[in-house]
Amino acid sequence: MEEIKKLVRIITTRVKKNVSLIDVISHDENPSKEQQLFNGIQKGLYNTDDEASLGMYESDSTDQRFRMLKSRLRYKLYNLLYFVDFNDSKVNIGFPYEQECHSYIFRAKILFKEGEYELAEKHINKALAISREAEFTELTLSGLRILRTIYSQMCRPNHLRKTIGRIKKYEELLKIEEEAESIFCMKKMQLQKSVHSRKTHLDSTLKSVQQLQNLWEKSKSYNVFERYYRLKIRSNELLGEFEGILEITGEAERMVKSGTVNPLRFDMRYNVFIKTYAYLRAKDYKNGMIYAKSGLEHIGRSSRNWFAHMENYYLMALHSGNYELAEDLIGQVQRNPHMEKISQMAKERWELYKAYLYFLMPNRDVEDVLDFSKIYQKLPFYTQDKQGLMVAIMILEFIDLMKKDKLDIALTKLPNTEKYIYRYLNENPESQREKLFLKLITIMVESSFNPTIAAKKGEKYFNRLKGTPEPGDAFAEIEIVPYEQLWEMMLQNMEHSFVKLDFGR
Repeated sequence: MEEIKKLVRIITTRVKKNVSLIDVISHDENPSKEQQLFNGIQKGLYNTDDEASLGMYESDSTDQRFRMLKSRLRYKLYNLLYFVDFNDSKVNIGFPYEQECHSYIFRAKILFKEGEYELAEKHINKALAISREAEFTELTLSGLRILRTIYSQMCRPNHLRKTIGRIKKYEELLKIEEEAESIFCMKKMQLQKSVHSRKTHLDSTLKSVQQLQNLWEKSKSYNVFERYYRLKIRSNELLGEFEGILEITGEAERMVKSGTVNPLRFDMRYNVFIKTYAYLRAKDYKNGMIYAKSGLEHIGRSSRNWFAHMENYYLMALHSGNYELAEDLIGQVQRNPHMEKISQMAKERWELYKAYLYFLMPNRDVEDVLDFSKIYQKLPFYTQDKQGLMVAIMILEFIDLMKKDKLDIALTKLPNTEKYIYRYLNENPESQREKLFLKLITIMVESSFNPTIAAKKGEKYFNRLKGTPEPGDAFAEIEIVPYEQLWEMMLQNMEHSFVKLDFGR
C-alpha cells in the first residue's frame, strides 16, 4: 500500500492539468473499481491493504480480487508518471529542460523503429538544441548516437562523419563529468553520514574540492562546476569559514551574469539561501538583511525553500536586536498557507523562535506560545548525534521560569543541566560555547540569583565565551540568540526578581 500511496500523491500533485488521465482520477457518477480505490487512498480512508480490501470487498488483503485491483491501479499510476509536470518553483530549475529532452528522444526512438527517419531526425535535433544549451552532456550523447544510426540508415556520409566527431568530443567531456560525479557522490555520502564521519573526512574533502576545481577549469562544464561549487560551500561550512562562502556565492552570481556559468541550470534560490546563511554566521547582519529581503524575489512563497530562507532572515533580525522586524517576519511565516507542507521539525523550530522572541520583548508571556510539556516529549528526536535544539530548549525553559519568578522550579532543572554537560559536552571540543553558557547558568543558581554576585563569579567564563568562536556548521547547536546577548539579558532580568535562597550549601 505504501508504494501506491506515494504514487497517488505524485499523480495528484504533479500530473499536467491538460493531460487526459483515463479513468484514474475522474469523478464520474459510476467510478470504476480502480477509481474507487484511488479516491479512497487520496482521501485518507485506506492507509493499509486490509483497510482497502475491507472497504472494497469486505474481506482482508489476501482476497485475490483486491490483489488484482491493486496491481491494475499500480500499473495505471506508473504510466501516468510520463505526464508529471516539474515546471514550477519547487524543483531544480534545469529539470523541465531535461524532461523535455527526454520526451523528444523517446518520440524519436519510436519514430525510428517505425522507419520514419526524417521525423525521428527532426525530434532529435529539437532535443539536441535544448540539451546543448542547457549542457546536458548525457542527453546530448544519447541524441547524437541515435542520429549516427539514422544517418547510417539514410546513407548520409557527411552528416555521419560530422556526428561521429561530435560523439567523440562529448564522450571525452562525459568522462570528466563522470569522474567529478564520483568524487562528489563519495564526499557527499561521507559528509552526511554522521558527525564522526564529517570530522574524519574533512581533510580529504578539501583535496577533493581542489580536484573538482581542476576538472572544471579543464572542462568548463556546468555539471562539473555545480559539483565543485556545492562541495566547496560544504567544506567551508564544516570549517566555519563563512566569509569564504560569501566569496563563493558572490563569484557564482557574477559568473552567471556574465554567462560563464549556465543561467538555465544554476539554481539561484539555493545561492540566495546559502549566501543569506553565510551572512548570518559571519555576523554581517546589516548587509545580510538587505540581501535576504532582496533574495525573496527568487524564492516562491509556496516552496519549503521560502521557509528555510526565512529562518535565516529571522535569526539575523533577532541577533541584530531588530525585534520589530523579527516579529513582522514570523508573522509572515505564520500567515503563509503553505506552512503545513514543511517538516514537523521545522514547525517546532518556528515554535522555539517565536518563544525566544517573546522572551526578548517586554510584556510577553512565553507560556502563551509554547507548551514545554509537548516539546520535551519530542526531545529524543533532538538529541540524535548530540546535535539539534536540545540546549536551546533547556535554556529557554530556564529563562522563562526566571521571568515568571518561579526560581524554586528553576532550581529543579539544575541537575538536568549538569547531567547534560557531563554526558554530551565535556569531551566535545565543538560544544565549548554551550558548555560555557550552561556553566554560567549553574553559577547563577549558586549565586542565589543575585545578579551582582553572578556577574562577578561568571566573569571568567563570560570572557571565555566571548573569545570562543562558533564551530563549523556540522558540529554546532543552534544559537537562536547569541549566548553573550542572552547572559546580559538574564542578568538584567535578575535585577527585579532577586531573592535570597538557602541551598544548604
